[in-house]
Amino acid sequence: MKKLSILTAMVLILGIISAVPAAAVTFKPGFTLNSEAAVMINLDNEEIVFEQNSTKKMYPASLTKVVTAIVVLDNVDDLENTYFEAPLAVFDDLYNTGALTVGYSRGETISVKDLMYSMLIYSACESAGILAYNVGGGSIPNFVSMMNDKVREIGCVGTNFVNPHGLHDRDQYTNASDMAMIVKYALDNYPEFEEIACTSEYTLGATNYNENGWKVITHSNKMTNPASEYYYPYAKGIKTGTTDESGRNLISMAEKNGMRYLLVTMGSPLYDDDGYDSYGNFEDQIKLYDWAFDTLSYQQIVPSGQEITELQVKMGADKDFVRLVTAESSTMLWSDQIDVDKLKVTIDTSGYTDSDGAITAPVEQGQKLGTYKLSLNGEDIVTVDLVAQESIALSHWEYNLDKAKQFFGSVWFKAAVIIAVVLVAVYIGVVISANSGKKKRRIKKVRKSRKF
Repeated sequence: MKKLSILTAMVLILGIISAVPAAAVTFKPGFTLNSEAAVMINLDNEEIVFEQNSTKKMYPASLTKVVTAIVVLDNVDDLENTYFEAPLAVFDDLYNTGALTVGYSRGETISVKDLMYSMLIYSACESAGILAYNVGGGSIPNFVSMMNDKVREIGCVGTNFVNPHGLHDRDQYTNASDMAMIVKYALDNYPEFEEIACTSEYTLGATNYNENGWKVITHSNKMTNPASEYYYPYAKGIKTGTTDESGRNLISMAEKNGMRYLLVTMGSPLYDDDGYDSYGNFEDQIKLYDWAFDTLSYQQIVPSGQEITELQVKMGADKDFVRLVTAESSTMLWSDQIDVDKLKVTIDTSGYTDSDGAITAPVEQGQKLGTYKLSLNGEDIVTVDLVAQESIALSHWEYNLDKAKQFFGSVWFKAAVIIAVVLVAVYIGVVISANSGKKKRRIKKVRKSRKF
């Protein structure tokens, strides 16, 4: 069981990591947003290209309904042929709140498909409540618990829900980063979600109260409405959300010239300085999309095989230096407004060279001898390996000479010389001493021989 628990935890962690878009480098547009927080993701390479106050605590309003839709899709297999009855509890919950509704009534039996469309594109609060009540087993609080479990599974750390429709509650909060993660998860895992959330117009089907169907609804995102002054032909979906406390929130996607973006903006004011309705959320998104489409493109930041620097080579057979080149190319989404040549360059060969900054032969072509890093304003952009452009053989003559020098200069050699000198000195001393003794004995013998 312990091993199973560890394995399960690892799987969940990996799932969370894979759900988080990569942030290679974020760019700054040359304008100020009305919205307080924003996150923009390139959907082709899953990189965050722009963010502003992305982890600041915000109120989701009807962006909540995205999570409601995810939990429903987890629990209902057949949206079209599954029907839910609208209970009194849902209408009691919404009574006198001013919540936006599509017009369903207590006791009405509606397909889950129609409930999902009316909830996501029209932002109908009673549709969210009907779905939550039925999927939650007759308990909206139980469904809300399922919502919170789901966002934790996705990897959100700054989000909490207390209702399925998004009416304001101080304990219901999120941030732009978490919302981007949630929507990205929905787009990746539920084809039905994108189909529903990006529909511009939909006709609600028949119910037991309206046998022939009774209402055409349009998406609350004005950027998808050709008749709107905020129409943006490249945009579609996904969800709006507005309360007095949250301001105007918006999640959408846009595609142009093969480039696709997901954009979350939150906290745009409801009114301008004169007290008139303000739709800065739409203005922000149009400006951000235009900026991205006009200035961001895939560029080769580092070409493969580019000569960067050279290193001194000791004991090389035919050369005393080796050129270092980039091991691979690096192509990434980049802003036309930033000159690549002005990026900060860091070359690191530590760990590959001797203490004197040189390298000793032999050197193999393609051998890694360092790294090449580009950064912008302290943010790392790309790091590639530096490798030897060519092979350099070892000079055996220089090698042997170096070994000889090392030997003659070594402590052991010096110690051996000292020992040899000492031994010779001792030997000479012994010889001298021995010779001196013999001479004295000869003198004594001479003296003895002179006695008569």
